[in-house]
Amino acid sequence: MTTPGTRGRWAAVVLAVVLVVAGGLVLLGGGGGGRVELSSSSARHSVRLVVERARVGATAMEVEITGESTVEGVRLEPVMHMGHAMPLAETAAVGPGRYRAENVLLEMTGQWEVTVVLRDSAGTERVVFPLLVS
Repeated sequence: MTTPGTRGRWAAVVLAVVLVVAGGLVLLGGGGGGRVELSSSSARHSVRLVVERARVGATAMEVEITGESTVEGVRLEPVMHMGHAMPLAETAAVGPGRYRAENVLLEMTGQWEVTVVLRDSAGTERVVFPLLVS
């Protein structure tokens, strides 16, 4: 038999667990399936990846690049954590150092890696971003 005090304590524990799990998903990036902004760098460039919707389906992704050299091309390579690759996404320049792909396909929920492939006069660089898709 439970008393009102015991039920209240259990409710508080359950609420705390739910809040911790929800907060952890948001901190991992993309837990709510909304807009996600990630930053990283390579030897020659700083890269910012913006994912419009971290949800199953097609989404737009934008890449912002700063660095030593002018980038000649950018490609996105989304891969599911278990190795399930999707079609490569070529980007179009939308401004100085900014590139956009409109329909990047994310077929399943779970942990993904989006590799941003940068081509410049010095060669090719790859910058990998983790992305949680809901």
